[in-house]
Amino acid sequence: MPYTTPEGYFEGLKQKLAGIPQRARNVSPMQKLTPYLALAAVFAAAFVIGGILLNKTATPSAGKEEIVEYLLEHDLTLAQLEEAVYYLDE
Repeated sequence: MPYTTPEGYFEGLKQKLAGIPQRARNVSPMQKLTPYLALAAVFAAAFVIGGILLNKTATPSAGKEEIVEYLLEHDLTLAQLEEAVYYLDE
């Protein structure tokens, strides 16, 4: 057998294991929920900060008059212009 245990390893093993403090078994429900609440708080903060950043960096959309003016400047046919105005009114 290529592997062996050191001499006298198992003689004091029970005493060594008994010296390790046991984990407390009476854990309150709040202690169980704390990691999940922290994770939910991180996600909520990310959504709020992301929403604020998106609102500050968003560009305003053009008004109807600006769109019609753009279409007129680019030599569109009357049918194309009427179709564009029709979609703007919806």
